[in-house]
Amino acid sequence: MPITQKEINQIVARIVPIFQQVLNEYDFRKYPAADYARFKNSFTALANQNNDIADAMIWKWGHWGKPNYPQRHQDLITEIQGLWPQYVASFNNNTSKQTFQWWSEHLNRQTTYITVAYITHLVHHQEPLPIIDQHNFRAMNSFLSCVRPPARSKKKPSNWNDIIALKHFMTSIHSALPTQTFSELDRFLMMYGRNYVAR
Repeated sequence: MPITQKEINQIVARIVPIFQQVLNEYDFRKYPAADYARFKNSFTALANQNNDIADAMIWKWGHWGKPNYPQRHQDLITEIQGLWPQYVASFNNNTSKQTFQWWSEHLNRQTTYITVAYITHLVHHQEPLPIIDQHNFRAMNSFLSCVRPPARSKKKPSNWNDIIALKHFMTSIHSALPTQTFSELDRFLMMYGRNYVAR
């Protein structure tokens, strides 16, 4: 169900007074901005070297600066590095949906959804496409539930339609925010969903 202008205005009225406080909770030591900018550039250019892929995944999974991290993440990095040349050669990178579907087929496990969505975000961030995760998805549902009749909502994102729903929600809210960037809204929703919404 599309978000109405009235709903947008009501949600923005809730967000604006707390925006800066919640945004300040984002930890740039854990998720350094300069490195994130580097990943977006290299993924969008489809010019990735293996260390870019490894660094981008380590950043997303919250392992930045750690000397060690789970073997399953190390194995997934190796798998993505191995698949990357096939992805670039496949010409399945013209649209974000093509990219998402290609990686979904090649990393065909329920546990890889967030990673597939993140790769898609990095390649197509200029759309703009959000970095979907359980936190910003939970935040979106929480804000919508404040302005709509009670409805059962999904707890965690799991498919392409969830990315599009979050994208439409964010672009609608962003258009009504006075000075905040799309990336700031993304970080705000991540922190709000993580710290202020019941799981």
